[in-house]
Amino acid sequence: MLIQTDSQLSAFCDAAKRQATLFLDTEFVGEGRYYPELGTIQAGIDGQAVVIDPITVRDLTPFFALLTDPGIEKVFHASTQDLAIFYRLLGCPVAPVFDTQIAAALLGYDEQISFLNLVERATGTHLSKSHGFTDWLRRPLTPGQIEYALDDVRYLIPVYEYVVRELKKRERLLWSREEFRPLEDPARYRQGNPDELYLRVRGVERLRGKTLGALRELVAYREETARQQNLPIGRIARDEVLVELARHPRTAVKELEEVRGLAPQQIARFGVGLISAAQRGSANPPPKVNRQPSLSNGLEPTVDFLMLCLRSLAGELEISPGLIATRADLAELIIDGHQADIPLMRGWRRKIIGEALLATLQGKATARILPDSRRVHLDWHADVRW
Repeated sequence: MLIQTDSQLSAFCDAAKRQATLFLDTEFVGEGRYYPELGTIQAGIDGQAVVIDPITVRDLTPFFALLTDPGIEKVFHASTQDLAIFYRLLGCPVAPVFDTQIAAALLGYDEQISFLNLVERATGTHLSKSHGFTDWLRRPLTPGQIEYALDDVRYLIPVYEYVVRELKKRERLLWSREEFRPLEDPARYRQGNPDELYLRVRGVERLRGKTLGALRELVAYREETARQQNLPIGRIARDEVLVELARHPRTAVKELEEVRGLAPQQIARFGVGLISAAQRGSANPPPKVNRQPSLSNGLEPTVDFLMLCLRSLAGELEISPGLIATRADLAELIIDGHQADIPLMRGWRRKIIGEALLATLQGKATARILPDSRRVHLDWHADVRW
């Protein structure tokens, strides 16, 4: 069913608010924009699936009430972008949330498993990708587009039932609730301070003084301009261009023509702003970059060994290793031990794997190959003391 009027939406929401679970997905267009533009909202309850047209429906208030109703669990697959879009519309997070992609990772599936692959694993059905790259802002929507969109929530229902059943069987449903909690945190969706975004630029650790100050202002100018004009940040200038302008400031727009990676239209539209930003940054006291402690020479093999142990333990427990810890997390574990401020040292991760890796660092674990399976296995002692 396609919902295009306020009355149709109200009728669906009246039925949905009596349900314990609401299944959701969106289609949007992100190309050429800073903020993705919502094209459709797919919603499903027991026995009914609908496509809501946010372009023709004038009042989405009844639907927004469902998204914030604490008594209704909102189910998504790979929810990050959907939740960010809804946060921008609502001004607060959707809650409570259940993400079947995260739940699947707790069952040993790849942490980035696609919805199509999970549907096939859970139901044996192979869904079509025929409208994966359609323009969801064009109207009218075709029957094929509507059916494609409806399938996203029709099949989300059995996928959800499958992962919940498996999580309960393995006593991991509480783990999943722990993983979903950050999705409901408002801080996750608040836009960061533009003055701190330069810290994410590759190579920032090699810059000092005026050059670092220039980069800070250049990155802040790019971000603010992108937000105000709703443009992708790459449309203004790539990171390597900003680093070049920070290292070798230009004083006239004409000089920007020699910068590789800046197109004439970028120079015409943003050249003055880029030059001014670099000048402001060079004139200001340079910020201090708080650098993370680095590993001592020769400890990279230790990270490799911990990664091997992690993958072995995760394989035996049938959990995606990428959900448990990253290589950077393991490096921090080597530096700070049990005081490392990483997810591995909290909650279920610490209990089932973190303690084993701490024991490994103390020399109280042994890795060996099991002759029958040829798999790596970790034997460790639980009496870890720090």
